[in-house]
Amino acid sequence: MNIEPEPTTQQQGISAYDGRQVVIAGKTYRHSLLAMPGMTPVYWPVTSFDTLTIDDLVALKALRPDIIILGTGRHTRQLPGDWIFTLLEHGLIIECMNNRAACGTCNIMLAEERNVLLALVMEEINP
Repeated sequence: MNIEPEPTTQQQGISAYDGRQVVIAGKTYRHSLLAMPGMTPVYWPVTSFDTLTIDDLVALKALRPDIIILGTGRHTRQLPGDWIFTLLEHGLIIECMNNRAACGTCNIMLAEERNVLLALVMEEINP
């Protein structure tokens, strides 16, 4: 039996993730993406955690999230320490975790009606 909380808002969260794809609001995505409340998920041209740059992350400021959940792939990876200070200077709070945990955390924050940005790196399936 699937046990899921009843949605308390109009936000549709992540209903499935299996390492090759993620399902958000009934639509399947097989590429890196950005998703947040009130926005249709969009392609994010980051093909792996290793190619991620600080500029990729600073650019997310334009979306004005309260917090960014960065899904780093199948394994949790951490940003370089000096990036954290730069991101904080830009007013960005980023939590890194593997994609499965990122999807679950994003759903919890959506249920709390937080303005969370999910930045998901789907490096397992990208060329």
